[in-house]
Amino acid sequence: MRKLLSFLTLALTLLVLFFFFAIHFFSFKPAHPIIKLEKGWTVTYHNQQYLNTNLEHMSLQVGFAFSRGDIVNLNQISPLTNVGATFPYLAFKSRYCQYEIFLDEKLISSTLSDDSSNKDFVGAGYNFIPLPNDYAGKRLTIRLYVTENDTRADIITPMIGDFDDIYRDMIHSVIYPFTVGIFMIMFGAVFLIISLLFYIRTTGVTTQILCSILTIVLGSWILTAFDVADFLLPPSSATTIEFCSMYLITPLIYSIVFDLHRRKENKLLIIMGLSTLGFSLVFITLHFTNTVHINHFQLPYYFISSIGLIVLIAYIYIDLKSKTRNTSRLILMGGVTFLTFALFTYVISVILRQYGHFDHPFLLSLIMPTGSMFFVFMQLLNYFVFMTHSFAQKKEYAALTKIAYIDNLTGLANRVSCEEKLVDFNKSNDDFCLLSLDLNGLKEVNDNAGHPAGDKLLKSFADTLSTVFGNLGTCTRIGGDEFLVLIKSTTSEEIDKRLLELDNRLLDLDKKDPDVNHSVSYGYAFRHESEDKDTHSVFMLADQRMYDYKRAHYANMMKR
Repeated sequence: MRKLLSFLTLALTLLVLFFFFAIHFFSFKPAHPIIKLEKGWTVTYHNQQYLNTNLEHMSLQVGFAFSRGDIVNLNQISPLTNVGATFPYLAFKSRYCQYEIFLDEKLISSTLSDDSSNKDFVGAGYNFIPLPNDYAGKRLTIRLYVTENDTRADIITPMIGDFDDIYRDMIHSVIYPFTVGIFMIMFGAVFLIISLLFYIRTTGVTTQILCSILTIVLGSWILTAFDVADFLLPPSSATTIEFCSMYLITPLIYSIVFDLHRRKENKLLIIMGLSTLGFSLVFITLHFTNTVHINHFQLPYYFISSIGLIVLIAYIYIDLKSKTRNTSRLILMGGVTFLTFALFTYVISVILRQYGHFDHPFLLSLIMPTGSMFFVFMQLLNYFVFMTHSFAQKKEYAALTKIAYIDNLTGLANRVSCEEKLVDFNKSNDDFCLLSLDLNGLKEVNDNAGHPAGDKLLKSFADTLSTVFGNLGTCTRIGGDEFLVLIKSTTSEEIDKRLLELDNRLLDLDKKDPDVNHSVSYGYAFRHESEDKDTHSVFMLADQRMYDYKRAHYANMMKR
């Protein structure tokens, strides 16, 4: 629990520091005045004039939406004021409109196509128009050519100022979604790479991969939905990314919920997930084939996604009723649930804003980034739990491996490990050497001094054997007092040299512990000495030489 709290505290601290760094970096004092032209407009629409109009509430006079082919003239009554900017720019946000910009009836910028039948997607976003040096004192006219049906009638207040000041002011006004969007793309990319690396070496990380992809998609959607990307991308590209990202959110949520409930009956979830994915791909395909533009599927997508909220609530109820102890499922379902409710709240806000007088941009910029950050936070928590569980499994596996392949008393490789290595030797055509060793007098030590003394003898001999032959071959214990060294490449001279060193070290042990006789019988054989050239015949030959040595050893002791 202490580690978990420390991890969560560190994660929250990093997020807070990231956010405050972004606020500090983009906080500024404009070098020049930024003039917002929010009032004093004369709007001409359908041969009717609307005087002293506030553009952000234009729908109160002209209606909620424009239709394709409509032309809207916006005339600023007062002449423009000189802001003293080095690079004076006009910035305004339009929705699915081409435009012409005039100063005193002189055209200074236009996106209007010469082809009247042109159906290219225009998109919604900020437009940045450089102003001539003599703009001051002239009257501004913006003429909009609506390219899509059901286009919202309000536009964001035009601004005049230095480009750098406008850029920083607009970023600072959406600093929260900006920092969240950037963080989510970075976080999602890093965790996707980490998850893919884990996926290669272990199982159970599919959900993390899906969550990482969803995080990247959410970050891309937030950056485009809140116009942060308008400085880098034209409105058509930014809007396309916005809607493509949005349409992929619901299928990805279904995929995550499905992966978390693989053992349950998920027919409804599969149908809903495949349906939303199919609809999303159809929407995107129709857009890129210029058949129907992607923004016209917004309401059907909202309806389909709202049904998904009911399905999600059903799965939450199932989890609570079954009292599941799957920690990962509970954590991620909590994150997905919070994210889904944030999406649902955002959808309601957008619909009210589109077809009513609900206008709270601060609330809209708060809902989704907060829901997305909570989802990221739950991923961090799940990642911590996953890593803790993964390390525990590796530790347990290492312990089991040690039991399976390591002799518990001596720490040398055991008989199972020895036999596997002998199989590898058989598969190779290279020469090898097997050194068979048998510890002398172990039975007498056990009988006279007890098994602890015998275990001590085995351990001290194993350590000595490993010291002498450990860097030449693999030292193994294959029986009670039987040892075998497997050597891939060596010479008789090298073996004899090391056996002499082994004998000398055992004599040193005799001096330190004179009550116990530290001696060993040994024999070795090479593959080229055997007729069958296999490990069994080489071992039998080495073992025979070891027993010849042992008989000679005991014969010498009898003579003494």
